[in-house]
Amino acid sequence: MQADYILCCDWGTTGFRLRLTNLKADVMAETHAENGILTQYNCWLSQNDENPERRFDYYLQYIQSQIGKIPHNLEIDIATLPLVISGMAISSIGMMNMPYENLPFSVASTTGFECRFQQNGAPIILVTGVCSKDDLMRGEETQIIGLYHTPELNNVLPDNGIFVLPGTHSKHISVSDKNIISIKTFVTGELFHILRGNGTLAKSIAFQNEDRNANPDNQSAFIKGIHDSKDGSLLNNLFQVRVNDILNKLNKEQNFYYLSGLLIGSEFDYLKKEPILSATNKLVVCCSSNLISYYTIVLKELGLMDNAIFIAPTLFDKATVVGQLTVYKKYIQTI
Repeated sequence: MQADYILCCDWGTTGFRLRLTNLKADVMAETHAENGILTQYNCWLSQNDENPERRFDYYLQYIQSQIGKIPHNLEIDIATLPLVISGMAISSIGMMNMPYENLPFSVASTTGFECRFQQNGAPIILVTGVCSKDDLMRGEETQIIGLYHTPELNNVLPDNGIFVLPGTHSKHISVSDKNIISIKTFVTGELFHILRGNGTLAKSIAFQNEDRNANPDNQSAFIKGIHDSKDGSLLNNLFQVRVNDILNKLNKEQNFYYLSGLLIGSEFDYLKKEPILSATNKLVVCCSSNLISYYTIVLKELGLMDNAIFIAPTLFDKATVVGQLTVYKKYIQTI
């Protein structure tokens, strides 16, 4: 029996988000936390327990605790609603490691899933990821499906293009005739986090939580990083962070933005070298509001803006829920 509301859990490497939504993808209420899958996995390892069922329940208990934090005024017990889970929760460091679906597959359809049940009888729909011969992803495929099922984007999204989804592991997802055909993963976010937090380079980086756009020196450092990325010598350029500090070329705060520009610029290195983009093969950038200005400047400085489309952060945010709803409706057809 189809429910009027469902719970949508998007659990990534570094963050957790749980939404209560109706079947029109209207988010009624939500909760989020910085307890990503990596943190949860480390907590699980401390249990010294290799039992897969107890591991699944350990992760599920956290989700259930977060369900209790969702504010709502519905006259129902939301803990008994169907729960759709996508992202890194379904991985080797998640609650269970599901097999990947193989590329290609149509964005007009949906990806694979598995159903389990909570003790109260509520179904748990676990969305698998997809893989090619040399790359893979968990969660982003659900977002791409959601984008193509979002009515506001019907006349915006191209049939062919490269979808850029920034994050801890930034994904470049190639779509041809509305079929996902390849994946490229860039460890942009994770490398930035590691370099600014550990090692020698970290001693030359500081962050003052200041708007980059409001400080011309920080903006210039960011753009310098973008342009330095053009020569493709990333390993050499990374040491420039240290040189900038020691030789007083940039201060530690400016180095923060220099490193950011260098890494994001390097992410697009292959697009700078190959004539992949065109009027019929667009670059579709999908990111949160705190990253969109960074990627806008990068594409302008690299000459990639003419064939770029930026999806509004609110619509990209909605796409995750729409994709999870699409999987839930497919599940309903199977019962």
